Amino acid sequence: MTVALPQSLLSTYLYYIDHMVSGDLIKEARLRAGLTQAELGERLDKSQSVIARWERNDVSPSIETVREVVRACGLELTFFMSKFDDSNVTIIDHHLQMTSAERFADLLTRVRFHDRRAQRTTSHHD
Repeated sequence: MTVALPQSLLSTYLYYIDHMVSGDLIKEARLRAGLTQAELGERLDKSQSVIARWERNDVSPSIETVREVVRACGLELTFFMSKFDDSNVTIIDHHLQMTSAERFADLLTRVRFHDRRAQRTTSHHD
């Protein structure tokens, strides 16, 4: 799949590519269940190498296979449809260009803002 996007948007677009999502979902479900790739493979009657290829996105399983894998981990994968909203793209790209120290400082600023807001709300209700 070729994507003709400006470099600034390309990193964010990667979050939305469906074949990348399946491997991430499989790995996340496996880790949440506390399973190794071999243990998950046993539950699915698949080899460890198949699980590894899925997680690396070397092979893209069908959505039904992903749901089966998630269920084998004791979880449920649900879907819903909504209008596509890329309003966070600019924010994500901006944060990806920050250093970790800058992202942390930004986070602290936001936390302090919300703490002050919560305190004001609480004091108004007293």
